[in-house]
Amino acid sequence: MGLDMYIYLEDRVTEEVIEYSYYRKFNALQGYFVKHFEIENCGKVKLTYDIINEIYLVLNEIRHHPEKAHLLMPAFPGPFFGSYKYDQIYHGYIHQAACDFYHAKFLDYSKYELYFTSDW
Repeated sequence: MGLDMYIYLEDRVTEEVIEYSYYRKFNALQGYFVKHFEIENCGKVKLTYDIINEIYLVLNEIRHHPEKAHLLMPAFPGPFFGSYKYDQIYHGYIHQAACDFYHAKFLDYSKYELYFTSDW
């Protein structure tokens, strides 16, 4: 039991679903989606290039200025959502997500749709 988050691709032609990224108990990212998209448990958000770039910029700002983490992407409480500390685990999630969102900017959006979803 716990917070699981996925970013997945859906092929526009075949409707095949391909897992792109997976995060376990990265509650700050969940909080970002709740705040900006009012996502509920098992809800999904279609990620456009602009959304991806916006999130990437936030993540990258935290990578370069870790003291801003609590302002830009604060820990988000919930049942079995993991740690609320801004420690090595938090910053590892930030780094992983920044890489994932950076590469997502270069997907072929005429062929794929990208979605974020979570489950707890």
